[in-house]
Amino acid sequence: MADREERLDHAQRWLNDAFRVIDPPGGFTTLEVDMTRALALVEKLRAGGVRATYNHLVARATAVVLARRPELNQMVAGIRRLHPERVDIGLSVAGSTNFAPVMVLEDAGHKPLRALAEEIVRRVPEVKAKAEKDLAGMRRWGWLIPFGPLRRLILRWLYTRLWFRRRLAGTFQVSCSGLTDINVPFLFNTAAVLGAGRVRDRVVAVDGQPAVRPILTISVCIDHKAWDGVRAYRFLDQVRRVLEDDTLEGEA
Repeated sequence: MADREERLDHAQRWLNDAFRVIDPPGGFTTLEVDMTRALALVEKLRAGGVRATYNHLVARATAVVLARRPELNQMVAGIRRLHPERVDIGLSVAGSTNFAPVMVLEDAGHKPLRALAEEIVRRVPEVKAKAEKDLAGMRRWGWLIPFGPLRRLILRWLYTRLWFRRRLAGTFQVSCSGLTDINVPFLFNTAAVLGAGRVRDRVVAVDGQPAVRPILTISVCIDHKAWDGVRAYRFLDQVRRVLEDDTLEGEA
């Protein structure tokens, strides 16, 4: 097959410029989670008629930790810092382009697991439809600003606005991928982003003896203007504890 070269449409040019102006992460760390109890919760939800996945548990565990630790639920943009009164989780949804549309789950800190899982399942089609509609609008009108430097100037200004970042991605982002063992998202609009890979069986030490357990690797990338490495580790450790203990049992 011969080489084929094509011009990017106006929507793709705006998206690529948006990726170029987002600040790179200040660092990341990972932690492993024993998902034995969490997967039992997924089965319990499914038995009750909810099409739940471990992604829903990860989103809820993240919201629980941020609600418990409100000092972590913050955003820095430009010269301003926002301390939101609620936890709005921005959950990435698989899209049709090189960016994943984000579903903003408002006040996720006060939504029990079952309600949150039902909302995510219900809203996935509408989020994908809105993303396609927005892309169509960008393709139609993106030509009005044809110059890359001007597009990036506008986008840099927008990214200094807390309302714009919150509208795009909530107050904290979560990205789950069932295709890889480790998922480390390097582009995000909040103080940090939690990434989750796929659950896979591994041999681990349990009470000094080898045992097979379903293991999930979670990661967090941070904006160093908002978090430091100690906060990142403590956050991940508390998410791990919520997924491994009985915190979510009564919510299923």
